[in-house]
Amino acid sequence: MGDGYSTFLLDIEGTVCPISFVKDTLFPYFTKQVPQLVQQDSRDSAICEILSQFGIDDKHQLQAHILELVANDVKDPILKQLQGYVWAHGYESGQIKAPVYADAIDFIRRKDRIYIYSSGSVKAQKLLFGHVQGRRAPTGDSLDLNAYIDGYFDINTSGKKTETQAYANILQDIGVSANDVLFLSDNPLELDAAGAVGMATGLAVRPGNAPVSDMQKYRVYKNFEDL
Repeated sequence: MGDGYSTFLLDIEGTVCPISFVKDTLFPYFTKQVPQLVQQDSRDSAICEILSQFGIDDKHQLQAHILELVANDVKDPILKQLQGYVWAHGYESGQIKAPVYADAIDFIRRKDRIYIYSSGSVKAQKLLFGHVQGRRAPTGDSLDLNAYIDGYFDINTSGKKTETQAYANILQDIGVSANDVLFLSDNPLELDAAGAVGMATGLAVRPGNAPVSDMQKYRVYKNFEDL
């Protein structure tokens, strides 16, 4: 089923790892740190700089504002920057490991041209793939898949994932024909946008993903073993 494609563009949550990872692991880890980040008197300069960009002097109001952005899943660039800083510490300290599916790990390792496209920042993507929970790794170890990935795209580099122009931008950056690329995602709106520029598309169906009413429109992939 995967024959004929030279290049693969992959979504992350709901495609290569559980869709619950962000809301059940990354968001709670971040929100737990927010009170300490905001209320502590001595902070490192990087956090001071990021927090100052919110323009809120009152610490209680600032804390409430940040937590409200998280609760509503607002794609705020300052919030993304702060989350990236906090998550980096979590990954590097071993407190966070990305639960990438075993078949996705094998797929990324054996294919030559793998690109990632996520609404999360490129920095966050590299952190995730740099700290993957290993199936057979010793306790405390993690896998680094970044060496197997050719490039990363996010909404800042390419545009919103539901807009056709974003995929045209990615094709221009990659430098291949649209019919050479297979894009995999759990979101039909993203697949439709990619298909509009001529990319082949596949609907990722993983445990916990939202049901898709018109699933018959798409080629369905329940794992990467057939690719």
